[in-house]
Amino acid sequence: MNRLDSDRNFCNRSQLFVNFQDQPGYQGNMENVIAAREVQVERKHLSIEFRENDRGRFLRITETAHGRRNAVIIPSTGLADFTSALAAVLNMANKPSPV
Repeated sequence: MNRLDSDRNFCNRSQLFVNFQDQPGYQGNMENVIAAREVQVERKHLSIEFRENDRGRFLRITETAHGRRNAVIIPSTGLADFTSALAAVLNMANKPSPV
């Protein structure tokens, strides 16, 4: 039995497991994709999506490599600071190294 099957068996047997989607008042978390781009860099696949849901708008950057997926989510309220910091880091990286 692999780990995924083991985890499923545990969840199926556990009386503490709660399916929140079945709870009264659960409205779900539907997300709408407003804009999206995909980039392939070496063996990494990057998906950049600007989305919105009932909690607001956000940028999601997802990296898929070697069968694993990692995501970073930046709320729209922080995008100006994020892009400013990214520009500053790239500016420093493009300067010649002191000899």
